[in-house]
Amino acid sequence: MPEHFDNAQQLQERLAELLVKGALYRNLVYTGKECHFTNQGAMHQPRYGLLPQQLKMFCDNEKCEQETWWNVNKSEVYFSSPYFIEDRYYTCNNCRTNRAYYHFIWQEHTTQNIFVKVGQYPALAIEPSPQLTKALGPDDADLYKKALINANFNHGLGAIAYFRRVLENKVNALLDLIAEAAKNAQSGSDDLVLIDEIKNSHRVEDKIKFASKILPAHLKPGGHDPLDQLYTAASGGLHGESDDQCLTIFNEGKFVFEYLFKNLTVSNEEAREYVKRLSTPLKAKAEAPETKGG
Repeated sequence: MPEHFDNAQQLQERLAELLVKGALYRNLVYTGKECHFTNQGAMHQPRYGLLPQQLKMFCDNEKCEQETWWNVNKSEVYFSSPYFIEDRYYTCNNCRTNRAYYHFIWQEHTTQNIFVKVGQYPALAIEPSPQLTKALGPDDADLYKKALINANFNHGLGAIAYFRRVLENKVNALLDLIAEAAKNAQSGSDDLVLIDEIKNSHRVEDKIKFASKILPAHLKPGGHDPLDQLYTAASGGLHGESDDQCLTIFNEGKFVFEYLFKNLTVSNEEAREYVKRLSTPLKAKAEAPETKGG
C-alpha cells in the first residue's frame, strides 16, 4: 500500500531515511499533495518537491570519522519527464570536503507519487561494522554481508534467506548475551534455568520466544518487544511474500539483531569489568595477613 504524507516535513524525513540507508531501485510510492509545492511565479506554475536540506550520516574524513550533518546543494526538484533522472549531492558540514552523490527519479501523478533512488556514490556500505564482524566471526560475517548486498539491490528474498542462516548459527550466542544481561539486571526470571535445554532445541523460533521471556525490561522500550521483529524474520519471508515485503522484514530484523549484538556485547563486558574492579579490593583485603599492633 502507498504511504501517505500530510506535509513536506513528513515526506522529507522519509526521504532522508531512504537516501541514507535505502536500497537502490526500491520504489517509494506515496499519496499526498500537501507535501509538494507550486511555483506561482513561473510560467505554467510547475510543481516541485523538496529534498531534505540536511542528512545525518557517517563521514570518513580524518577530520570527522563520526556522524555529521551534510547539506544539499539544491533541495528543489521539479517534476518533469517520467524517465528523467535527477542528481543532487550533499556536502559534509564539518570537513566541507566529502560529498555524497545521489541519482533518482521523482514523479508526481494524479493518484499517487513515486520516488526511487537509482544511483549513489560512494556506494551504500555493505560491510558489517567491525564490532559486529568480530561478534559474528568470519563465516557468519560473510553470510551477513551477502544479506546486506541483496538488500542493497532490493533482493528481499535473498536478504531474508542469508539473514535466516545467520540467525540459525548465532541465536545461541544471542541467547547467552541476553541471559547475561538478565542476570546483570537481576530480572529474577525463573526461566533462566531452562536456557541450556532451549539452546539444544533445533527450532530458531522457539529460541527467540524464550529470549523474549528473559529479555530485561530496559531493552523493551515502551513495553514493545523488539524480538518480535527477529521472530518474523526467522519464521516468515519465504512463503509467498514479495521482494519488497521481505526487504521490510529484513530491515526491521536487521536493526534489532545489530542493536542487541553490538550493545549487549559492550554492556556485558562493562558489567563484568565493573564487578571485577569492585571485587578485587575486597578480595585482596580479605586475603591480606593481619598485623599485630604495638
